[in-house]
Amino acid sequence: MIELIPAGNPGAFTGPTGNNTWLIDGAEPLLVDAGVGAAAHIAAVASALGGRALARVFVTHAHPDHASGVPALRARWPGIEVVAGARPSGQTIRAGDGSLEIVATPGHAPDHACLWDARERALFAGDLLVAGGTIMIAASDGGSLRAYLTSLAQVRALGPARVYPGHGPVIDEPVALIDQYIAHRQAREAQVLSAIEGGAADPDEIVRLVYPDLNPALAGAARETVLAHLQKLVEDGRMP
Repeated sequence: MIELIPAGNPGAFTGPTGNNTWLIDGAEPLLVDAGVGAAAHIAAVASALGGRALARVFVTHAHPDHASGVPALRARWPGIEVVAGARPSGQTIRAGDGSLEIVATPGHAPDHACLWDARERALFAGDLLVAGGTIMIAASDGGSLRAYLTSLAQVRALGPARVYPGHGPVIDEPVALIDQYIAHRQAREAQVLSAIEGGAADPDEIVRLVYPDLNPALAGAARETVLAHLQKLVEDGRMP
């Protein structure tokens, strides 16, 4: 059984109820992502378990909204196993009444990984995908657009039928969404190249040209996106 337990950290980037954490119940209950340690979140996990212990938590990546709840989970269940996402693809971990495969998906963060249920063709995706928006690639914090696009292609090849993301609703047409993501990144790359060819001299000027109606609150995220595209263009040998 899979149950959504919101982490209780609402915000502009985390959503109205905060991060999604997913409880996979069964003989060895596993929680996908740790949240931020909010008391209400820990209580909700305990309530869902009905007095049984949480066996392990899988942390998709080390960003605080996904990982900083580990100490609170350990305080509540001292015997919990913490499995970090930074592991090679192909390893399996026990989850509920079965096993899931770790799929390394760097890009959003260098240590990002997903969990794959081959039988159900279901992916626990962390910050790889989100419905109704795109994923920020923080180039100045180890993010890589080139790696991210490779990860998208890798996951697309699995043929997922359902995705349980770290934010937002369940995604029931993930392949179509991945195709939209790739097309969006290609279009943004063309815009960045056009801005450079038009004489833009630095990332902030590119942001002004590419995002002319940008909400000032999103300026930092837009700059990170531009930096990620510039990094990829350099790696591809395509900078003019």
